[in-house]
Amino acid sequence: MTVKLERRRKTGYFVRAFTSQGEKQYVWSGIKNGRTDVKEVPDEVYEYLTMNSVCFDKGELAVFESDKTKKSNLEQSIGDQESYKQNSHTQKEIQDILNGHHMKMKSELNKITVDSEKDFVIDVAKDMADKLAKGKIDFLAEWYGVESDILFG
Repeated sequence: MTVKLERRRKTGYFVRAFTSQGEKQYVWSGIKNGRTDVKEVPDEVYEYLTMNSVCFDKGELAVFESDKTKKSNLEQSIGDQESYKQNSHTQKEIQDILNGHHMKMKSELNKITVDSEKDFVIDVAKDMADKLAKGKIDFLAEWYGVESDILFG
């Protein structure tokens, strides 16, 4: 069996897994034209990654399965499920957060704990900056730790 894994961020990602067949390497490219890069990996590689890596906890990779039951079962084996959920948003989910109510946006973004996920949020925000209210832009800059003139200028 295989598991589909997806890279949701704009930058690429590399994995080296040691399996019974030897070393396997996989490379995901970042999002291009709104499309994520999805690769199928053997179950053994998925198990190796869940046990020996933080790639799911940090949202570097996400489970991509159309069968919700299979997806849920696979996600149950991820070590830090809370961190996985907080740090593995899709581009659409981030857009929805940014377009949502100001207080809800703050609440959701403050749950993010991984710098590369914060970078991804800012990349998405920059793409839609002309649609965001000044208050949201100011909050994003403060949240990211950079002056809004520099970040969105």
